[in-house]
Formats: sequence, C-alpha cells, structure tokens
Amino acid sequence: MQIEFRHDRTRNETPPPSPLPHAEPLTPDYRAKPWGRRDGLQAPDDAQPLGEVVFDAARSGLVIKWLQTSEPLSIQVHPQHGPDRKHEWWYVADARPGAYLHLGLKHPATRAEIRRAAEDGALPQMLRRIEPAVGDMFFVEAGAIHALGPGLTVIEVQEPSDVTWRLHDYGRPRELHLEQGLREAILDPRPLTPTPAAAAPFRVALETLTPDQRVTLTAPRAGVAVAQGGGAFGERRYEPYQCWEVGGSLSIRAAEPTVLIVAEPQETQMDEDAPWRARQ
Repeated sequence: MQIEFRHDRTRNETPPPSPLPHAEPLTPDYRAKPWGRRDGLQAPDDAQPLGEVVFDAARSGLVIKWLQTSEPLSIQVHPQHGPDRKHEWWYVADARPGAYLHLGLKHPATRAEIRRAAEDGALPQMLRRIEPAVGDMFFVEAGAIHALGPGLTVIEVQEPSDVTWRLHDYGRPRELHLEQGLREAILDPRPLTPTPAAAAPFRVALETLTPDQRVTLTAPRAGVAVAQGGGAFGERRYEPYQCWEVGGSLSIRAAEPTVLIVAEPQETQMDEDAPWRARQ
C-alpha cells in the first residue's frame, strides 16, 4: 500500500466520508540528555536539559523522535544487517547560527585510517560537514558514519533499534565501540538523498497545508509528526510537537500553516513507475 494525499478542489468543501479512519496521539517519552537544551521543547519537569522526545509508533513498526542539541553528539554508526539494523531519516525543524551535522565520509577510507583518526581525534575532519537550513531532509543509511552537531532541532524517523556504535565522543567518558562500528561502517562517500532509499523499510512524505485547507490521507498505517501548525485529524485536534498513529482514509484540516511528516512501513522495494505521493 502507498501513502496518498488527496487535495480537495474546494477549500471549504466537506470531504467525503473516510472508511475506517484511525487517529490516536502517541504518548511522548521525555528524555534528559547532557547535550540537550532547556529552551525549545519542554518536558513537564524541565529541571534537566531535554534532548529527546520519543514516540513509539508500534503499529507502524517505527520510532519517531524530536531531538534538540546544544553540543555535538558522538560520531556513530548503526548496524547494517540483522535484527539490529537501523536506517534513519532527518527533518531539520530548526537550525541556529553555527549549527551543523556530519553525514558520511568526504573521501574513501580504510578501516585502519578511520580507526587512527578516531583514536587521534581527527575523525570529524574526515566527515562531510553540512550546515543545514530549516526544511532540509537527509536519509541516514544504516552504516553511514554520522553525528548531529549543536544548535539543531531535528525530527527523526527510524527503525525500532537501540544499537549505536560510538566511534568518537569528543573526550567524554563514555564507552566507545571501534571494533563493532568499523565492521558496520560504510567506507566510501554516498550521495546525499532527502528521502529514504527504495530498499529502506519505510518511506516518508512531507505535506505543507495552508489555513482551512483540507486533504485526505490514505495509508493502512502510518506515523505522523506535526512539525508545525494545528488543525484536526478527523474530529481530533492536533498541535505542534505531537506525533500520531493513523490509518485508513483520514480527513485532515489545517487551522493554521501546517507541516506534517508522514512515515509508513515499506516491506518491498518501491515501484518507481508508481508515484506514492499523489495529488489531485
């Protein structure tokens, strides 16, 4: 099945009934992190810097996170194979002056060269450094060496794996995993892509709505992150920073300028001849 957005031809026209629509807000799991921030997203108890807000979209087999950073995160790798494989996708919701991220190598390298750079503190210089703007999107392939830098707020869609191999942590006293990480690391530069690859286990659509605009989202099951704005999924109101799990043919109305990120599982390779994000 495919995500499909149907745009009403008349903005104020009531959309047709939606068969078996489903929309439930997901419960946020607020996680304090030393690299988080006290401004921006706020936890109910904001005594500690908030780094992650995690939403488990279990029916869709995905995890959606809000991440906000005040300092560089560890340079890391996720497994490429087996049950711990972890592809990710990033949407930049905010980028402060000086914000950056690392994604992939600048040039081909051997495992010995990467190990030496990690041990000498020179690994950041081997990586592609990107200064993103709000709205930028990045597919983070499993095995890609990567890290978020400071000053970012990012929405992340990922497979439900917690396995992370740290290669470099800027001198912080946390365990590194050079042996495991080097076994999994991609050793050559890969093109930057804004959407998940065809072989990825999920696909993503970004939909921008204007006030009073109505659309119908059709997907058997999907997770939706509200990057911006407010409105209603059917009869239920959505707000910024929420994540929802939806399914069926669901009417959506925007009450203000809205940006929605919709992610659904993908079990087979996408057919490039059949666009999965359709407009009418």
